[in-house]
Formats: sequence, structure tokens, C-alpha cells
Amino acid sequence: MKNITSLILIILAIGLFFMYTNGEIQGMKSIQVSNATYATAIQNSQQLIAERDKVLAVYNTLTDQEKANLNKILPDNVDNVRLMIDMNNIASRHGIILQGLSTSADGSSGNSGGSGSGPATNSGTNPSSDTVNSVSISFGFSSSYANFLSFMKDVESSLRILDISSMSVTANPTGTYNYSMQLQTYWLSQ
Repeated sequence: MKNITSLILIILAIGLFFMYTNGEIQGMKSIQVSNATYATAIQNSQQLIAERDKVLAVYNTLTDQEKANLNKILPDNVDNVRLMIDMNNIASRHGIILQGLSTSADGSSGNSGGSGSGPATNSGTNPSSDTVNSVSISFGFSSSYANFLSFMKDVESSLRILDISSMSVTANPTGTYNYSMQLQTYWLSQ
């Protein structure tokens, strides 16, 4: 009788293990995997917060002029009117009159009357396409080669990031050249 009771208890223990305990152990293992994933996410977020705090501390040490310069390099919105005024100011310093000035974003063409504060979409050339967007500005002008070079040096040294995406030059019988340009500039989306 003692052996039968022991055998029944062993069979019940084995049955209880496979029917209940094993399932609970597997559930606990999946919870441990989830907890490890969450712990890694928490650690990564703490590292990001620490990095953000470092950058913010450096940013807070900048002067107002340095902050304004940073905003010129990569502004947080597109102001097409300001962009066109800036390009006209650079050109006028060299006796150049810009013609057919227009902006476009996402393949649509705008004109100098647009506010430009709306969103533009990224052309896909930038790897961080979720945060940096681009807008194109097109114009033409006639000028001597020397004035063109000095104009381009000013464009190159301006704080605003500008990439020349296309340019064409044709000779003019008057000794000047007709230039047609398309520039691309960038802005930071929030």
C-alpha cells in the first residue's frame, strides 16, 4: 500500500508538472525576455537623456549671436520670402539682378509671394529624412564671369547651407553670360 501511494503521488506530481507548472515556467521565461527588452530600452533612453542634457548644456552656453548663426545654417522652418531676399541681397552686392526667382518643394513650384512656412518634403538625398527637409530655389541672371565668381564666393561663404543642384551657362553677344541655377537648401523639421 505504501508503494502504491508513493507511485500515485509521483504520477500526480509528474502530471501536475506537465499540466500546470511547465506552462507557468514557459510563461515566466517569456516575461523574463520581455523584461530584458524593456531593461535595454530603459538603459538606451537614459543614455539618450544624458546625451540630450550634454548637448543642451553646450547649447545654453552659446551667445545669442551664435544661436542666430545656427538657426541660419539649419533653420527650423522654410521662409521662402526671406530666402529670396537673402539671395537678392547677395546678388545685388555684385551688380547682379536675379530673374525668374522661384522656390519648389516636393516637385511643386512656388513664387516669391508664398509665405514658405509650410512643410516641404525631403528629396530623399539625406539619410535622416525624418528630421531634415529640403527646398529648391531657381533663378537666372546675366553677368560677367568675374561678377559671377564673386557672387558664387558669397553664396559659398554664406551661413545658409546651399547646394548647387543644376547650372547652365550660355554665351551672350554682349560679352556677358546668361546663367541659370537651381540651388537646394535645407531646414529642420520638428
